[in-house]
Amino acid sequence: MRYLTSELERAVPPGWIVEFVEGARASWRLTRREIPEGEWPIQEYAILLSAGLDLIVFTHSNNDVGPLGLHHVLQNAFVVDASALREFGVSACLEHLFANYRPNEWGYT
Repeated sequence: MRYLTSELERAVPPGWIVEFVEGARASWRLTRREIPEGEWPIQEYAILLSAGLDLIVFTHSNNDVGPLGLHHVLQNAFVVDASALREFGVSACLEHLFANYRPNEWGYT
């Protein structure tokens, strides 16, 4: 966990912070601290490590707008086989995430 936390902290862009989420499964939040004017104030990406430590899930582009619906349960994400990190690294995954996907936005409802 410490390895992934330090890799995330090195790779996160300015204006974002890495938070380890305490709980049953290993997960992190990349929280946006510098919100551009006119954008929603609660923005983050979530990173989850599978129980078998073999998959890393990066959630993106999700929100809680409206009453609970299937779109809240079926979250947008991309999944990386942990062994691929040896080849590409965490920073390449984060560069792809930030360049191609909007953050999750929470607190609408």
